[in-house]
Amino acid sequence: MSAEYELGRVVASRELVFTAADGTRVPVLLEVGVPSRDPEGPDWYCPYRITGHPGIADRVTAIFGIDSLQALQLALTCLPDELSDAAGLTFLGGTDLMLGSGGP
Repeated sequence: MSAEYELGRVVASRELVFTAADGTRVPVLLEVGVPSRDPEGPDWYCPYRITGHPGIADRVTAIFGIDSLQALQLALTCLPDELSDAAGLTFLGGTDLMLGSGGP
């Protein structure tokens, strides 16, 4: 879809750390918004945003499902997939980002 979506109210977030080649550490924030009904159809969407990583564009991504639960589940599945090529990320000092299967 070509529509732009807003993150809205955040229901879940996680702060990761990106370490650059020179050792500089930068916070990377993952945020998931409240699932909402799609104004253009019967489906639902769940917005999420990744900010702070130099290799990932700062944008809101909307993931669609047949209801709010599926939209939320799919958004949580997409986060590790989107981060799978993003090297240098850690969570709580380790490389396991604890985002479930599908990513680092």
